[in-house]
Amino acid sequence: MTRLVVWFGFLAACGTATDLGDQPVARGERENILQRATRLQGSAVASRREGAWEWRVAGSGAAVTIGAAGLDGSLRLDSADRGLLALSVASAPASAAVPGADPALTAGYWAAAPAREKAGDDKNAVAASPMRAGATDDNADFAAFVEFLDQSRARPELINQWRDLDVGGRSFVQVVGPDGAPQPGVVVQIVDPRSDKVAARGTTYGDGRMPFYPKVAAADGASGGSYLVEVLHGGKVTRHQWLGDRDTVVHLPAAANVAQPVTADVVFLIDTTGSMQDEIDRIKATLLSVTEKLRGLGREFDLRCGAVLYRDVGDAYVTAQHPFTNDIAALDTALRAVNADGGGDGPESLNQGLAVAVDGMGWRDGAAKLVFLVADAPPHLDYTDDVQYDVTLRAAVSRGIKVHAVAASGIDDGGSIVFRQIAQFTRGQFVFIEYGGDVTASGAAHGVAGVTKSNNLDDILFERIRDEIAGWGREVSPRLAGK
Repeated sequence: MTRLVVWFGFLAACGTATDLGDQPVARGERENILQRATRLQGSAVASRREGAWEWRVAGSGAAVTIGAAGLDGSLRLDSADRGLLALSVASAPASAAVPGADPALTAGYWAAAPAREKAGDDKNAVAASPMRAGATDDNADFAAFVEFLDQSRARPELINQWRDLDVGGRSFVQVVGPDGAPQPGVVVQIVDPRSDKVAARGTTYGDGRMPFYPKVAAADGASGGSYLVEVLHGGKVTRHQWLGDRDTVVHLPAAANVAQPVTADVVFLIDTTGSMQDEIDRIKATLLSVTEKLRGLGREFDLRCGAVLYRDVGDAYVTAQHPFTNDIAALDTALRAVNADGGGDGPESLNQGLAVAVDGMGWRDGAAKLVFLVADAPPHLDYTDDVQYDVTLRAAVSRGIKVHAVAASGIDDGGSIVFRQIAQFTRGQFVFIEYGGDVTASGAAHGVAGVTKSNNLDDILFERIRDEIAGWGREVSPRLAGK
């Protein structure tokens, strides 16, 4: 019997639970997107470990052996490889030296760097005080975000500066228990019955909801029309017919197990190229203060943090990855060795950093999963063999990972679009550093016309983690409240 016949058999029994038994529901495994990342821009990507860190390098950087202080830009070269990174120092300004780095190796970066990276914009003026930032939720004002994308499509100068994910027509599948309580961390498959293929796969977020983007699914080959929603829980599957054109609620016959205490995994994904020193310093100062504030939260939780750093092809590393740990002080110590270096052109290897953060970390099943992306440059979209960010965003939703994108000053219009896409698609917030103290003007520079909130960056990051933990599995669907 084909799955298509089975699907029609369930139309009269939607919402009922069926024991999976020996009949697996999954149609193919979730893609490991890092399997695509073995080469980059025509160069093999080499991987090695140094202590807790795992480094991935490509281009001339693949010849580098990273020393104990490698995160501050200092390099130790094998003698046979030294010639690969020998750069002329004739054009390097004396003031451009990077602390701890061999001037002969950094000169080429400064010679090619845009003027804004040499000058650092006006960031030094705010380095000594808490960074102010604005934040907006493009999912809360979704119509304005769709209009923003439409306007961006009409700008010829932005062609090839971003990946056109058409999120129009977005809807949500919400999974609830018998009492109407949201069920987070539950795997959902939206099946196209005509092809018997998964049109979209997701893991519910803290409010039990998974976003569905029908136009994205259509671009991936879904035929549209009606869908079969399959919710996997406790060795059973609950099936539900859905037209996909509006929000729907799937009722489980029994509540899924929500881990107690709440488990939360947080990754800091940081651009560590030359213009990012002030933001890196702020993140260093933020980690312990944020976790200390969380101790006052009126809910028990189990928090782990990790980090993914990224630069670019030919730098000391493309990505550097620190695994999740409960020892926040140890991670804080590791991050204090990080300084900005490398880069040179405008875009950086954000695609690679995002792929590692989503697919290369040991995320726990059933955990609240947050990524804080902090960067001031768009991704390279012109690299061959790369994992484009729109592919990774599908994987993030599949795993229930929420990305809050923090844009530092200097990011161009294409970068603003990308950062807002990343946040919106994964149900995160778009955060932007304020330089000049005017949150409205700072937001307008990123195309934000809707509601913005201003606060210290530390407090914004804390609030995102606090709200995720406090609301995990607790927000009751308005359609079911009081019933």
